[in-house]
Amino acid sequence: MKLLFSITLLQLCVISFGQQPGTAVIDFDSLMKARTSQISGKPFPAFTAVNEHSTINNDSLKGKVVLINFWFEGCHPCLAEFGALNELAEKLKDNKDFEFISFTWDNQETIDRVKEKYNLQFKVFYSKECSRLNLNSGYPTTFILDKKGNIKYWNMGGTTDTDKAREHVMATLLPKLQQEF
Repeated sequence: MKLLFSITLLQLCVISFGQQPGTAVIDFDSLMKARTSQISGKPFPAFTAVNEHSTINNDSLKGKVVLINFWFEGCHPCLAEFGALNELAEKLKDNKDFEFISFTWDNQETIDRVKEKYNLQFKVFYSKECSRLNLNSGYPTTFILDKKGNIKYWNMGGTTDTDKAREHVMATLLPKLQQEF
């Protein structure tokens, strides 16, 4: 499946070079919509993750609306959205029906450095299975799960512009989360 998705994306990129500006964006949006329809309503992949404070798994998240974000330190769009994600975490921190977790394949030293530098307000878990869990998407990748653990929203990629990243988080993610409560 991921090979087919990669080949299709590569073909669209090659074809788009000879087209008018903007056509590749439309084609990419079509691919995103198709991928979203494939995974929407399906259970999030099974996992268990441990950090310095807790252990989580699919069962421990059931009954909660869950925001899952995948990032790594070298991803500039990932870093650009941290401020907005912190703001979102702050807005929803008292909601007992909400859980915000993030995954990275970075090592613990890097995780600690990033958490301190960006004052991350959400739980960070190391996982060597980031590619499997983010469904072989790019970075950053964000999921919203409903209270049954099913995928309600999926998005990959982002901007390096912190204002645009904030706009996406507050105008898209926050309302989608609030719809689930």
